[in-house]
Amino acid sequence: LVTVTGDGLRYIEPGEEKTTLILKRKFPVSEWLQGMRDDMIGTRIQGANRPDFFDTVTVHVFKSVPQPHLHDVELANPGSYRYYRLEAPGDNWHLNIAELEFLTNASSPGLAEASPLPVFDKNQPSGKTYCKIPYATLPGVTDSTLYDKDMLTYCNRKWIGLDLGKPQLVSRIRMAARTAHNGIVRGDNYQLFYWANEWVSAGIQKAQYNFLEFNDVPANTLYWLRNLDHGEQEQPFFYENGEQVFINQPL
Repeated sequence: LVTVTGDGLRYIEPGEEKTTLILKRKFPVSEWLQGMRDDMIGTRIQGANRPDFFDTVTVHVFKSVPQPHLHDVELANPGSYRYYRLEAPGDNWHLNIAELEFLTNASSPGLAEASPLPVFDKNQPSGKTYCKIPYATLPGVTDSTLYDKDMLTYCNRKWIGLDLGKPQLVSRIRMAARTAHNGIVRGDNYQLFYWANEWVSAGIQKAQYNFLEFNDVPANTLYWLRNLDHGEQEQPFFYENGEQVFINQPL
């Protein structure tokens, strides 16, 4: 077996040693998706109490690259507004947001809990519970991709206006940037293979978290992880220094 390093080729000789693999993906993040996320820097969130946004106030500007999984963004300049507008930073750029939730600290009759954040570590703190404020797109806008609970759909508009029904204080949002959804999905079933002159199964697991832990797997070989429920993109990988290194990602 051969892996590519900064110094060229390196040969790997499988042995009798066993190891534990902590796996977070079945396919690497593509360069074009990463580029779309990079272009989201400068995206603005604006609030208003008029549907024409004549009284608009910028409540947040993205200064870092959004993640392709659900994560919280605390608004820099929160206020109580009924209408919110998201606007891409340039004429040729798009929002590329897969999911968006407006959060409130206080529970209230009729409000559902926010979608759970991903868990990448068993010891990860559970964090505070928030409720999500329902909203709809403004009249004439039929795009529901921001709240359809489907990580594979995304808002590809340059801007979009949203209506919360009444002025409400939003201090943070929970969102995910456009993604191919090749991370580990809780509830999905996965099968790991390792190379030993042929592909050998290391077992099947149902994901309890957003990572998988496979114990007593042969070390120093090539691996291949399959989602048995969803998706077609898969790519073999090595395991180096506790991280997956996919075969098209030289060290």
